[in-house]
Amino acid sequence: MNEPARTPPSGGRTRSGATRRAPSRGRARTLSVEVLDIEGLKVTVTRKTVKNMYLRIKPPDGRIEITAPKRLSRASIARFVHARREWIEATRRNVIDADAQSPLKQPWSDERKREAKRILNERISQMLLYWVPIVGKVPTNISLRRMSTRWGSCTPSTGRIRINLELAFLPEVYLEYVLVHELTHLWERGHGEGFQRRMTQYLPEWKRLRCELNQLV
Repeated sequence: MNEPARTPPSGGRTRSGATRRAPSRGRARTLSVEVLDIEGLKVTVTRKTVKNMYLRIKPPDGRIEITAPKRLSRASIARFVHARREWIEATRRNVIDADAQSPLKQPWSDERKREAKRILNERISQMLLYWVPIVGKVPTNISLRRMSTRWGSCTPSTGRIRINLELAFLPEVYLEYVLVHELTHLWERGHGEGFQRRMTQYLPEWKRLRCELNQLV
């Protein structure tokens, strides 16, 4: 969760509250990273080539991160944290509680595995009816298993696809992304230009879905 904070201007005013932005020069550059102890809170401060300060509470452990301009003093950062202490603590509790209740944190009993397979078999069969004609490839076999480092995998030479059981308990759109991803590997072995071109053609929002899914880990 993020809370942007405008750092005070060094001087000058604009009429009608308008601000003038310099032309974008690309992504801000990281200058330094340090961990500060502010009132008993460990705060990771990353100084970048930015004009404003941003506060983030990051899952899964509710770590506190601040992005700050190069010349902003530690005292200013400490005052900023002090002023938002109540918000920080409440948000950290919410982030930690949400992570503990995540379906990815639940123990895997035999019953849970059976339920996951039932859900995935039902969803995948429907998705294949839609996506196989679009992608133009048919897998020879789809197996369902728990995987510790991947959401899915594919062996193009045999046409076999494997899907992570965890996907049964996540929003269906992520299963769809993984299935299309692995079907595309039946055309393209790697993740090069050809693979990316096909994925964009099939599922234009695939990069956003990939990012969201990986952040759940």
